[in-house]
Amino acid sequence: MKKKYKIYLLLSIIFTLILFALGIGVRYIIDPAGLNNKFNLGLYKDIALAYRTQKFVELNQIKPDTLMVGGSRVHYLNPEDLKKYTNDKVYNLGLSYSTLEEQYYFLKYSLENLQIKNVILGINLYTFSEVLEDNSSDFDKDIFTNKFNFYQQIKHYLEVPLYKYLKYAYNNTNTEPVYKDGAITAYHQQIVLTNNPEEKRWSNSVNGYRKKYRDYLEWGESGLDYLKKMVELCEEHNVNLKVFTTAIHTSQLELLEELNKMDIYYKWKEEVAKITPYWDFMYSNSITTNKDNFIDSSHIKQEFGYLYFARLFDDSSVNVPKDFGIYVEKK
Repeated sequence: MKKKYKIYLLLSIIFTLILFALGIGVRYIIDPAGLNNKFNLGLYKDIALAYRTQKFVELNQIKPDTLMVGGSRVHYLNPEDLKKYTNDKVYNLGLSYSTLEEQYYFLKYSLENLQIKNVILGINLYTFSEVLEDNSSDFDKDIFTNKFNFYQQIKHYLEVPLYKYLKYAYNNTNTEPVYKDGAITAYHQQIVLTNNPEEKRWSNSVNGYRKKYRDYLEWGESGLDYLKKMVELCEEHNVNLKVFTTAIHTSQLELLEELNKMDIYYKWKEEVAKITPYWDFMYSNSITTNKDNFIDSSHIKQEFGYLYFARLFDDSSVNVPKDFGIYVEKK
């Protein structure tokens, strides 16, 4: 009986391992987030399933010269608009719902492992809050030391929600890429505008930020510490750094006033100026008062992103509204 029991146990273990390997193999072949792209099954890849991991893999494949760093507002900017001034390979490292910690580790890895010449850093108020809402991202600091090794790949393919992806892929009707060089494409933006009625889109944005500012926006030093580290990293690696505040529709400023949080807004700008000079676009001006220039209260439309870079690179050939952009010197 003992011998029979051992055989059954051994067979059970072998069968379990075979099923496990088969499950990983199927996920690897399907490749929901488009990390290996080894097999073309004609399925659309959903990068949003693993934004951080996908960006790490793509970053190492592209090996850019210039990085655009920031949150979702940077994510919407077109690398081609910046390439006009840097004349090199540009990659958008904008991460939706990102924290400054995430941005710092991506920047640190990039400067230590790639030949980065320029960094364009777009900052916004909320990410500097001492308390942040959980973004439930796939961010994992281990990937920066271990790379996307065998263990990281197994972990990724086990965690990726296969059913959610297959449902997405089956119903997907996209005919063009929704991401390119790390950035959200104009095609993706158009899908957002078309599939989400304007009134609902703006209502969701304003109400979402009302909750964020009310429940989470608190003054603290942690975010400023990460900004200092990023500035120091660029100095250490002789990288040309340009910092700017991302434009928001004035309805966001009204929210801050409504919630008595304007003191944090002003203090934040003052403290940033103690760390680095920057271009400020986050205030009431002819661009930010015009609702037509925005997707919602938080994101300027991609077709206006070129205005940032024209101002940052002092391009007099571009007609930038005179009141859009104020240069703030380091104090």
